[in-house]
Amino acid sequence: MAKTYTVTDVRERRRYTAGGQEMREIEVYILTAHGGTGSVSIPASQYQAESLGKILEAKAAELELAFGL
Repeated sequence: MAKTYTVTDVRERRRYTAGGQEMREIEVYILTAHGGTGSVSIPASQYQAESLGKILEAKAAELELAFGL
């Protein structure tokens, strides 16, 4: 299967809940084959190679919808 996206940037972010608890997130930015751009935020505790590809493929498919109209 051809890859439908390219990762353009990865950033670690710290977010805070209303109660003041710190949450670390990894934000991954992608560029699709037709030039669509987007990002996904994944909690650092769930950032795993096994699931990352599926998450990014789903986001790329969502972004590519507009190019099929």
